[in-house]
Amino acid sequence: ADIVIKLWKNGFTVNDEEIRSYTDVANQQFLESVRKGELPLELQKVFHEQELDVKVEDKKDKVYLTTKPVFHPFSGRGYRLGSATPRITTEAQNGLKNAEKETDIPSVLLNDLEPITCIQIWLADGRKLVQKFNLSHKISHIRAFVENIQGATHGTFFTLATSFPYRELRDETLNIQEADLHNAVIVQRLSKIDTVYYQQNEH
Repeated sequence: ADIVIKLWKNGFTVNDEEIRSYTDVANQQFLESVRKGELPLELQKVFHEQELDVKVEDKKDKVYLTTKPVFHPFSGRGYRLGSATPRITTEAQNGLKNAEKETDIPSVLLNDLEPITCIQIWLADGRKLVQKFNLSHKISHIRAFVENIQGATHGTFFTLATSFPYRELRDETLNIQEADLHNAVIVQRLSKIDTVYYQQNEH
């Protein structure tokens, strides 16, 4: 997974989420871990079974605007933080990219008369998707979208959570606006029972 940290004059952002203050103690600890080449505890909780590529952009000559921008893939240089997770080989990465191209992405019915937002969805198998939803769509619609992509195999054995800060989306009756998921990054986490099934079928 790619983590993009942008250092602004008035704070820093992680994957274009809301800006964080340099004066906050937790944020200072986060940045200190990154400077040491260590994986911040916050990232360990979300991506405990994945290897991360953390990329840092220095934009301290610019002031971050409070409006959330639409996500744009990072194209600069970065470095890899050390972690205990297995290294993903080049062949595996290419396979994931090819699988993403070949996968038919199910369509989400949108109402053009209502506000629309783009949500990044990071699947447990490493794929990343960006999908448009109305703010009136519920979290259950996001789950259904993920299930349609993966088929019946992973039907119910996963949870959805925001990436930064980490927050499990337990109440799936809430809509995107109520859950404050505008332009959010959502991570799919397999439950233990599904992880075992997933690993067994890889052999």
